[in-house]
Amino acid sequence: MGRIFTLEEARALMPQVMATTEPVYNLAASLAEELSQAEDDSDEERAGNLRERLQILVQSWQQSMQDLEAEVKGLWLVDFDSGDSAQSSVLGNFIVEGVQIH
Repeated sequence: MGRIFTLEEARALMPQVMATTEPVYNLAASLAEELSQAEDDSDEERAGNLRERLQILVQSWQQSMQDLEAEVKGLWLVDFDSGDSAQSSVLGNFIVEGVQIH
């Protein structure tokens, strides 16, 4: 079990979560577009390199969120555990409609 957050603590971290997530999300979206084009062009070498870059980018974002003691629930989704199982997945959630990595 990780850190327990109050609502105020979770809210206080949201600007940092958003400031970290937004540029990473934008870069991932750009890389995903490039990946789609490489796949359309059947450029497997370029596609493989882009997949690797996307994976590293997502892992870096996940680590950044874990450094904040947030629980990564999915791609661009974090949770701040309130200690109340009925609310633990509601408190402080942040999600961006996202990028699918193949």
